[in-house]
Amino acid sequence: MAKVKTLEDLKKATEGTKFAQDMTTNTQMNGKPMPWGYWNLLLSIRDCRLYSKGIKAHRNWKISDVKWYFGISGSAEKMAETLEGYRDILMPREAKAEGSK
Repeated sequence: MAKVKTLEDLKKATEGTKFAQDMTTNTQMNGKPMPWGYWNLLLSIRDCRLYSKGIKAHRNWKISDVKWYFGISGSAEKMAETLEGYRDILMPREAKAEGSK
């Protein structure tokens, strides 16, 4: 899998996945709209990091569900890095720093 560097690459890499579909529907987080796909991305990064250390997020959690949802493959650590790249594309570090002020 090629490294995703731009938003266009991200859209191409996730085309036809549940993640791409969920990026079009919003939920409310702390009174502000957030795409379901972005919410699941954040949780999946956390869960993959835990799984790479031998901890399952919850009883029914499976790494294959994350692979299916995002259309990616690899070890839990590699998947977490890929998902963090997706997060950085969707919300660059400069925007995160401005939002925390």
